Amino acid sequence: MVDGKIALVTGAGRGIGRAVALSLAKEGARVIACARSETELNETVRLIANAGGGAEAMVCDMADEKAILALFAHVHTNHGALDILVNNAGVFSGAYIEDVSMVEYHRVMQVNAAAVFLCCREAFELMKAKGGSIINVSSLSGVQGAKKFPGFSVYCASKFAVIGITEALAEEGRQYGIRVNAVAPGSVDTEMLREAFPGFDGPMLKPEQVADAILFLAGPQSSAVNGTTLQLASDLLKE
Repeated sequence: MVDGKIALVTGAGRGIGRAVALSLAKEGARVIACARSETELNETVRLIANAGGGAEAMVCDMADEKAILALFAHVHTNHGALDILVNNAGVFSGAYIEDVSMVEYHRVMQVNAAAVFLCCREAFELMKAKGGSIINVSSLSGVQGAKKFPGFSVYCASKFAVIGITEALAEEGRQYGIRVNAVAPGSVDTEMLREAFPGFDGPMLKPEQVADAILFLAGPQSSAVNGTTLQLASDLLKE
């Protein structure tokens, strides 16, 4: 379904990003796996190779604009184009508003929103000639009407921004055949969630379930889907 496509996945060292990279590779995409940790990336690439897929590891900090620009320059030089971009990298911040410094606010917004915008901007240049699919990972925390939790204000703001970017760029990309969509999962069983909430015992999605939704949006079976946010609700799961 994505055979022969060039796919860039950020935050691919673990969790959702690793599951997405594996899923795309298993379907024939050539995956550029990106994250901050070289050790985690190498494990992702090893798992893909063991599954018979092709991938390369690119260390990149999504808080570093120059590093992001260098990443896309590498894609352009070595691949010439980009077919699929999955903006998955993200950070979490949990604190009541009176305890949130502007340093922390900008840290979260830089990785969760500004980096998504920058990656989309660079991807547009690589996709304009023949189109492509961009999938941004938001959260139910960024969906209007979904239940919010105390201490989530900065995280919510960043994930609302991701959905706004998605909807606006879906219109800008239409003339080039570039589709821009998002997924908004509820609780997902990842290291990031367990680090943030050590005692959490509620229902959780598996990273592979989120990857399934992203694979759908990346492939031709969703060719008529643009500007949509797929909501993935963990509370529908049976314990």
